[in-house]
Amino acid sequence: MMDVVFWISFGFLFYTYLGYPLLMVQWARLRGTQKVDGKIYPSVTVVIAAHNERDRIGARLENIYSQEYPQQKLNVVVVSDGSTDGTAALLNEMELPRLTVIELATNRGKAIALNHGVAAATGDIVVFTDSRQRFAPDAIELLVQPFANPRVGGATGELVLCESADGGEPKGVGLYWRYEKAIRAAESGVDSTVGATGAIYAIRRRLYKSLPEDLILDDVLTPLNVTAQGYQLKMVRDAIAYDHISSSGREEFHRKVRTLAGNIQLIQLAPWVMNPFENRLFFQWFSHKICRLIAPYALFGLFVSPWFIGTPGYMAFGAVQLLAYAAALIGLRALLRGDKVRLVGVPASFLMLNGAAVVGFWSVLSGRTEKLWKKH
Repeated sequence: MMDVVFWISFGFLFYTYLGYPLLMVQWARLRGTQKVDGKIYPSVTVVIAAHNERDRIGARLENIYSQEYPQQKLNVVVVSDGSTDGTAALLNEMELPRLTVIELATNRGKAIALNHGVAAATGDIVVFTDSRQRFAPDAIELLVQPFANPRVGGATGELVLCESADGGEPKGVGLYWRYEKAIRAAESGVDSTVGATGAIYAIRRRLYKSLPEDLILDDVLTPLNVTAQGYQLKMVRDAIAYDHISSSGREEFHRKVRTLAGNIQLIQLAPWVMNPFENRLFFQWFSHKICRLIAPYALFGLFVSPWFIGTPGYMAFGAVQLLAYAAALIGLRALLRGDKVRLVGVPASFLMLNGAAVVGFWSVLSGRTEKLWKKH
């Protein structure tokens, strides 16, 4: 019996972390690439939801207004989501052209703020971003090029994580992010990527659907809403947004908990995503997102089953797992202290990811998720 548990767990984990990514890569290669000749410059509205961002909203707007894009076709909507630091007042004092400022009296959450922002948008294309990141000079121009294809309803750029001010970039975290971006690029090559990079993504304004209050992951539900209407969502790897990777392992862990909890919450708020007849990306959604939520329990089965089976080969595999988890715990302790992690960075990040999946799952079930979006 336990050998069945072992091989089911092993097969599931192999598919989740290696089989599915390889399948997408090969599938994308078979489909080839589709190039569109010429450039397009549709009207664009950049929407930013901001909560207490007075210290950096000015620099963010300067970055957007310096984009290599026809200025007469670019406007910005900033929604001050219950800010108490004078964010809205500062924006109004700046008197920037083509800038609309919406002030919400209370902090209602990012989803509600985005609903207000899109309602005020006038561009054919809506670009979503946050206050913290910075765009490369040609980011918006490159991001909108896939819309030359009428079948494309959305596009997501690439988030490049820079080292923090003290140079402390956890190596395993960077490796995981490169792995994740490679999967998204392959999914895009097949049809559409599942979800988008919240720091830089765009959709056709007419395809936007109002987001439910308290939603955690707007950058997953909005793209799925686009693809559910029969359109594609492409990844544009040259459309770059820059951000600093968190030098704090605790911050990185909480970010992962929030993301994984958001995937579970999405099933509650939009159950249609689990219906293959309504979600045309169900295979990719389940393989990419849901399997990772199940993975920690498969890891548990893989860990305990060799000791019950008791044969030398299985026991040796169990011993290897013990060593791997010991290395991961050493690395995780260093990450949580904010120390630099090198040799054990990858197993530590893997353990952190799966630990976050467990915490996120039980947080949603117990109703202890953070309801309101706050700056991070």
